[in-house]
Order: sequence, then structure tokens, then C-alpha cells
Amino acid sequence: MIMKKIKSISIRLAVNLQTRTLTMGSRQNGASALEYIVLAAVLVGILTIAMTNDTIKTQVSNAFSGLFTDAATAGN
Repeated sequence: MIMKKIKSISIRLAVNLQTRTLTMGSRQNGASALEYIVLAAVLVGILTIAMTNDTIKTQVSNAFSGLFTDAATAGN
């Protein structure tokens, strides 16, 4: 009789802990998704500001054109 009660209590406790763990994990996934959205928005904002500046735009363009030229030269 006592063993049945102990077993019943331990099963309830295990189920309760498992459901709380799943709930906490799903909340964390939502927070992570929100953090990635905010990070992406900040990056888009920075890139937008950077690409409207002619000096930065020219430097980025030159860096990539030089990169592709070097890669094409190395392939030959």
C-alpha cells in the first residue's frame, strides 16, 4: 500500500517536472527567435546606413571586386 503511494507520487512528480521543462524550453525558443529578429533588424539598419554613405559604399565595392579578381587570377 505504501509502495503504491510512493510510486504514484513519484510518477506525478516526474510528469510535473517533465511538463515544466518542456514549457520552459518552448519559452526559450520564442525568446531566441525574438532575439534573432531584433539582431536581423539591427543589421539591416546598419547596412542600410552604410550603403547610403558613398565612402563606405565605394570601399565595400572595391574590396569585393578585388576579391573576385584575385580569385579569378588564382584559378588560372
